[in-house]
Amino acid sequence: MQLSKEVASDLRKAVIDAITPLVVGGVTIPVKDSFLNPNVTPANYVGGQAYVLITDQTDTEVIGNRCSPRMTANLTIDIVTKFPIGSSGKLASENIASSIRPMVTKQVLVMPSDWLIIDIKSFSQSIIEQGSTQVAYRKLLRYSFDIWQVA
Repeated sequence: MQLSKEVASDLRKAVIDAITPLVVGGVTIPVKDSFLNPNVTPANYVGGQAYVLITDQTDTEVIGNRCSPRMTANLTIDIVTKFPIGSSGKLASENIASSIRPMVTKQVLVMPSDWLIIDIKSFSQSIIEQGSTQVAYRKLLRYSFDIWQVA
C-alpha cells in the first residue's frame, strides 16, 4: 500500500505547536521553521542570544507486511545560543534542550487524525562554532518518528 499523503509539514507543525511558546527561565525563545528571518530578534537569554530552528527533515517509506503504510520521519531541532568570546558555554543550549525534550513525545504531539505516531527515538549532538567576536553553542536534538498512516 502506497502513502497517499506527505507527512513532513504535518510533523513540523506538530513539533512547533508542541514547543511554542518556548519559555526558559522566564525568557521566550523564538522557534522558527528552517531559518531565522533577519527581521526576528533572537531572545536575550542569560547574557547571550538564543533561538530554535526546525531543520533537516527526511522521510522514508517503510516497506513491510502491515495493513497501512508507515514512514520513518527524521527531524532536527537546532538550538542556537551565541555569546561574546569567553563569556559562556554550552549550559544555555543544554537548558533550552531540557525544556524542549519533554514536549516532543507521543503524548504531547498532536498530529492530524490520518497519522499516528508509533514510536519516537532521539539523540543529541553539541557543536561549537567560534567566530571573531562571539561563539555559537548549538545543541542538535535529532528525532526519528515511526509514523503510521491511518487508512
